Amino acid sequence: MNENIDNTNNVIETVEEMAQELMRRLDLLSGSKVQDEISYGQYKVISVIHNHGPISVGNLGRLVGSAQSTTSEMIARLTKAGLVTKVRGPYDGRVVVVELTDQGRQLMRRRRTRVREGYQGLFGRLSPAEQESFVGSLKNLDEILSKITN
Repeated sequence: MNENIDNTNNVIETVEEMAQELMRRLDLLSGSKVQDEISYGQYKVISVIHNHGPISVGNLGRLVGSAQSTTSEMIARLTKAGLVTKVRGPYDGRVVVVELTDQGRQLMRRRRTRVREGYQGLFGRLSPAEQESFVGSLKNLDEILSKITN
């Protein structure tokens, strides 16, 4: 029994380490370590706004997976940087909606171009069979995670 627990703990530690290392490497691949860039958390917020259009602070926090206070702090920093703006909701003036500024949209275009270039560089090094295996593995991981997180 203890051997199974030890094996499970070892597997969990390995998965955790691999996930962190994969995120670090994907972050490097996308060129996000450029000094004038925003943090990964800020990019995540801007990306959600970009994908969903103007969005309430509450909904943004849910989609990003952070507390409303954390989301509000992030929005304050992004507003100060000129990347997002807050406006009153079109249907309910009590609701604060966040949207990208022109500067925020330009940053997203630059960042996404770098991400695509990074992935093109990655796929350029893989054979067609390796590309297929890579994409298949990601799809399997997505399916597994969607079953346990939805």
